[in-house]
Amino acid sequence: MNATVWHGVGDIWLDEVPDPHIEDPFDAIVEITASAICGTELHFVRGTMSGMRPGTILGHEAVGIVREVGRGVRNLREPGGIKTVLGLVQ
Repeated sequence: MNATVWHGVGDIWLDEVPDPHIEDPFDAIVEITASAICGTELHFVRGTMSGMRPGTILGHEAVGIVREVGRGVRNLREPGGIKTVLGLVQ
């Protein structure tokens, strides 16, 4: 899959990355169909937020289709439902 990846201050690329998989019973995999750039990403690009590590996948405001959920997930409908994602974590 493709993802926007931070490699360094001002060094952002659309990279091919491994497909996600369920690692925790509370994980969900959402196929992103649209996303937005948040002010947080701008801080990363400009280098005004510390603690970034090269290889971090950016983006945490998106809309997508639920493709898979872990067995502990209770608040999402069955796979195929459309959801707004906030606080997406790599």
